[in-house]
Amino acid sequence: MRFNFKANSNTLIVLVLTHLIFFSVKVYLGNFFLQDSYEYYALAENIHNQFTFYSSDLNAQINFENYTKRPPMYGIFILVFSFLLKSKITVLITQNILSVFNIVITINIFKAYVNNINIKLYVALVIVSLSQFVYANYLMSELFFQFLIILLCYSFHKILKNKSLKYVLYSQLIIILLFLTKPIFYLFVIPNIIICIWLTKRIVRKAYLFSLIPLIALLLYISWNEQRTGSYEFSSIQNLSLKNYSLNYFHTNKYGKDYALKTNNTISAEAYKSTTYKERQQTVKAMIIKHLKKDIFSYTWFHIKGSFRMFLDPGRFDLYNYFNFENAGKVGFLSHINNGGITGAFNYFKQQPLLILILIPLVLAFNIIKAFGFILFWIKNYKTASPFLIFTLFIIVYIACLTGPSGASRFLVPILPLYCIFASQGFNKKQKT
Repeated sequence: MRFNFKANSNTLIVLVLTHLIFFSVKVYLGNFFLQDSYEYYALAENIHNQFTFYSSDLNAQINFENYTKRPPMYGIFILVFSFLLKSKITVLITQNILSVFNIVITINIFKAYVNNINIKLYVALVIVSLSQFVYANYLMSELFFQFLIILLCYSFHKILKNKSLKYVLYSQLIIILLFLTKPIFYLFVIPNIIICIWLTKRIVRKAYLFSLIPLIALLLYISWNEQRTGSYEFSSIQNLSLKNYSLNYFHTNKYGKDYALKTNNTISAEAYKSTTYKERQQTVKAMIIKHLKKDIFSYTWFHIKGSFRMFLDPGRFDLYNYFNFENAGKVGFLSHINNGGITGAFNYFKQQPLLILILIPLVLAFNIIKAFGFILFWIKNYKTASPFLIFTLFIIVYIACLTGPSGASRFLVPILPLYCIFASQGFNKKQKT
């Protein structure tokens, strides 16, 4: 497959100009940091200054959570493309370049599997997905993670086309980079074994042996974390996310805000009775599981709804921060919809600045169109879809399912180019896979 940029020169120009506008506005407005950004940047600084993988201030009181909270790859990415921390803007420039690359390369990959790609509609759906451009201009891992996911899809494409163990190896190395960038991908080593067994039977012999590479890397990384913290875990963010988001949002939705806050405080208080970090993490996990088991059916449905919501979320939080609107001490759209349902979200929406009132309905309308197009594509093609298309669908579903109640536009960004190309092709009457 050759990447024909000349044939899509108009597409490239539109994408470059759009990225340039968002980049210029953000540079003018300033502030390239969200809350997570400070941790990623601290990680990069600590690697550079003391070769210590720790995502907070080493001169302050040490919190063991910060040793494993942020896996190392994006910190290393910042370190390299800031030219060893001399410039934050060069990191943003790199991310904008990656964003353009990801969008264009997705078109080229999918040309091998679908006919008559509607490039104009695809690019239009990407452009109205404003979070793509917002996160290209923050020190956040979303665009780098997206790049790795596109690389994984490309490597799977090459496996199918060339039937070569070389590309199986490449795919396994990319999976390692993926879970060392975001913890959400570390469980992918399990379906990866099944995929490699399928590849062995259908495409290339002995592919299953290579599935051991990311599994071994994962176990080594967890063992390293245990040496540093005493706790055998991939990342501390798992417990933090379950307690502060999944369980908290669920309890707020079902029992009310006061009950959710009381439960959260009880878990924290009980955990800090433990004498070691390992015991504290075990206590938190056990109490979270206990609460979720008590409402397993209600929570499962709540989790599924959260997974779907990431495809519709218009990104109020993203736009608020990008344009530097005052937002101190206020909870967002997601919290209001969890707390008060549609009525609470609507009442909150009416209080927003004019620009937000214009952009949010527009983005939401296109999100509904994208969701409809995506569903339409799979209704038309589920019987004839190639292994590659099923593989990319699995990645989309995997990310959505593991995101769950935290589902917001930010979490869609890593799979956005894949999602939008399916959505655009759903409206293609001449579609054939």
